[in-house]
Amino acid sequence: MSKIAFIGDKTSVLGFQALGFDAYPVVDPQESRNVWSEIKEENYTVIMVTEEVYKEIDDLISEVAESFTPAVLIIPPAKGGKGLGFQRMKKIVEKAVGMDILSEEGKS
Repeated sequence: MSKIAFIGDKTSVLGFQALGFDAYPVVDPQESRNVWSEIKEENYTVIMVTEEVYKEIDDLISEVAESFTPAVLIIPPAKGGKGLGFQRMKKIVEKAVGMDILSEEGKS
């Protein structure tokens, strides 16, 4: 069975913990970095992080961006997000296909 982890603020983490994911609540950038360093080697298939955590550790996440696993998903926090997950996905898709196919321009 695939292992899934979630790193984020306590409020956001609670819902994912209830779904059976390994949950890691963090309160500051250093704690985010420490948790990431601990879990990145634990054979997780998916690691989900809130947008705030992503902003704090994007340099560390970039180190695994080219590998097949873990897949890193950016999730809006419980209080609402800024679309960082979509922006990251858009860059990955553009790199893969050579053009921006997710743009809203030109759609009717």
